[in-house]
Amino acid sequence: MITVIVIALALCAVVLFYMAVRNRRKQAVQSLRPVDLAAFHTLLDRDDELFIKEKLPRSKFVRLKRHRIRVTVRYVARIASNASTVLHESENARLSPTPEVASTAEQVMELAAQIRVQCMLAIFKLSLEYAMPSLQLTPAMLVPTYQTLRENVRRLGDLQTQNAIPLANAI
Repeated sequence: MITVIVIALALCAVVLFYMAVRNRRKQAVQSLRPVDLAAFHTLLDRDDELFIKEKLPRSKFVRLKRHRIRVTVRYVARIASNASTVLHESENARLSPTPEVASTAEQVMELAAQIRVQCMLAIFKLSLEYAMPSLQLTPAMLVPTYQTLRENVRRLGDLQTQNAIPLANAI
């Protein structure tokens, strides 16, 4: 009788573990939040900033610039989070027996890691700029690198037969 109870508990534990792993995978894909790169690029536009600086009094300009920096930091944090999710989700694809899938997954992982580093640097630069609004430390390389990541994730999804990475549309 005790053996049956122990076996039943073990089976329940295995089922719960399986469900937890499956739910975590779904949450990882659901935790992706799309990034409007055009809006993000506009926030980073220094010509726009110079125009605003010329038109507004210094106190209003500083207030507006700090608000723009806060919004930009949110975009950068979203990009970093998406890159982290892509990095974790593409690990399985890297182990694919198909050389092209494995190679593309490796490229995706490398780009995602680069983006994470760029995001950390961007947040540092933006923090400095927030403290000293006269600075102009644009994280300009983040937009094209993130766009490249999007394209590579889309290509990886196309290459996979199971289409295990439905991330391309989400990021």
